[in-house]
Amino acid sequence: MSTKRQHVDQEPPQGLAPDHKGKGYTDVLMSLHEWLEPANYFEIGTGDGNSLFVAKCATVVVDGKFILGTRDIIGEKPLCALYQMSSDTFFSNHDPTLIFDGPIELAFLDGMHHCDYLLRDFANTERYCRPSSVIAMHDCVPVEIAIAEQSELPPINPAHEGWWTGDVWRTLLVLRKHRPDLAFTVLDSFPTGLVLVTNLDPQSTALTDGYAAIVREMKSLSLEQIGLEAFFSMINLESTSVIETKEKMAERFSL
Repeated sequence: MSTKRQHVDQEPPQGLAPDHKGKGYTDVLMSLHEWLEPANYFEIGTGDGNSLFVAKCATVVVDGKFILGTRDIIGEKPLCALYQMSSDTFFSNHDPTLIFDGPIELAFLDGMHHCDYLLRDFANTERYCRPSSVIAMHDCVPVEIAIAEQSELPPINPAHEGWWTGDVWRTLLVLRKHRPDLAFTVLDSFPTGLVLVTNLDPQSTALTDGYAAIVREMKSLSLEQIGLEAFFSMINLESTSVIETKEKMAERFSL
């Protein structure tokens, strides 16, 4: 997507917030790899491969259609397995812990931008993690309402052309409500936010047992009614500076 930052010198129009000021999401992912030193990395939805490129450990990536260009995405990785299929198909037929010979340690979820898809991806990924693993979720903090629905609409700010986040912001809200045991760090990562989740419970069935009801609840939520400012407050949006050093990240994730 385009990543031009806007400069807002006056009150933004209704339904529009100033661009996030934090580090770009690939920079944050790079820091996670460098400072958490995961033994393996699992990714759903790699797009052009920028997020995949920063990983140096054993890696498994799931994408419905890979479009990676000529960039060297394998690099120093001892394993780089690409599964061209839907995430639902992958989890129905494969066990990541058998591929990695151990639980997932760091995951990045950036697949289909629909709240029900991300809910399934999170629940399925958590099942193969350990409690101290970290799951990162992309695009959950949109800066305008027009880009935050399942259907793609023209953005309010022309500079946001291509910034479709879908409605995965809904997934963040219901996860916070239905899984209060999880630990969330919601970052103002440019351009559309990054959510880091830990204190995972691979044995939890709360999301799968209540899946249909949770999806109905999610789809009843309206970001227009909530308002962007109230939404940012509800999710405890923080600056990427809270994990800008290895020491801060160690404290945040109890390393």
